[in-house]
Amino acid sequence: MKKLALLFLMLIPAAYAEPRSVVKISTKDATALVDTNDAADLKEWGNKAGTLCVEWFGKIAALLPSEGFVAPKDVTLYFDPKMKGVAHALGGKITISAGFVRSHTDDWGMVIHELTHVVQAYPNGGPGWLVEGIADYIRIVHFEPQAPRPKLTRLASYKDAYKTTAMFLEWIEKQHAPGLVVKMNAALRKGEYREELWSEITGKTVDELWAEFARTF
Repeated sequence: MKKLALLFLMLIPAAYAEPRSVVKISTKDATALVDTNDAADLKEWGNKAGTLCVEWFGKIAALLPSEGFVAPKDVTLYFDPKMKGVAHALGGKITISAGFVRSHTDDWGMVIHELTHVVQAYPNGGPGWLVEGIADYIRIVHFEPQAPRPKLTRLASYKDAYKTTAMFLEWIEKQHAPGLVVKMNAALRKGEYREELWSEITGKTVDELWAEFARTF
């Protein structure tokens, strides 16, 4: 296991009148800054999340490589007491709903999903359903492969994103095209995604692939 270093830092951003203490969790390969100033009861949870990020930065980067790309190695986790929803990543910052964490204390996969967005570092323009699907692919296939999967119905679509798309990607890799996710990741990162890639990589359109996948549930 990589040696972790935990430091307490005092930051005084212009937006705050009071100094803010953050916890710096780092190895020689990655760093996470954990800010639970506005949700002090989540300090322990936040530190575990920061440690998880440091441990998984390199793993996610290795799972989503592309030529000439150097993956980020730094992330800030901020726990927002007013945020609705779950979490979102923007650049090198992950904002997490404090209320969600209090109700879902075992949801470490959410952290991995958002950290994957940090590593993806895609420019704007790619289909959101695929971006979110790849993030959940990392989560359910590599981080928590034993976790229960949702039961899909005939109303499902590959454009539903998240776990639905992740399961679709996993099935394509097993049945048609190992390495599909890496290739789609590279195209998205370069801003070169186009729908024809599905046919070029697998020999079938995305709709044909989904129709075949749908027959399995």
